Amino acid sequence: MGDDEPVAGVLPYAEVTDEAYAVRAAADFTVRQFEFAVQLSGRCPRCDHPTTSMLVDALYRRDSPAAVPDADYRTVLCECEADHPARPAGLRGCGAHWTLRLEVEA
Repeated sequence: MGDDEPVAGVLPYAEVTDEAYAVRAAADFTVRQFEFAVQLSGRCPRCDHPTTSMLVDALYRRDSPAAVPDADYRTVLCECEADHPARPAGLRGCGAHWTLRLEVEA
């Protein structure tokens, strides 16, 4: 069974990405800007559950700063509340992640 095959109608947890995720999120997500954060809301492009992410000025990243092509690019994770089989304890979402260029007003 592949990472994106449903188990009992729900995708199993898998840390995956796809260029199509970013395209769908860029088109469908709602952006709300606050003084020190940006809120992204929409449906996860992998599992299709509602997800909301808060991006703040300082992000903790897995990748090294040298791997980031531009400070305006941010990695976004699915943070849905749905139960996804095989998800590690203490985590949320289906494991999907994608990179968006975040253009906000100064």
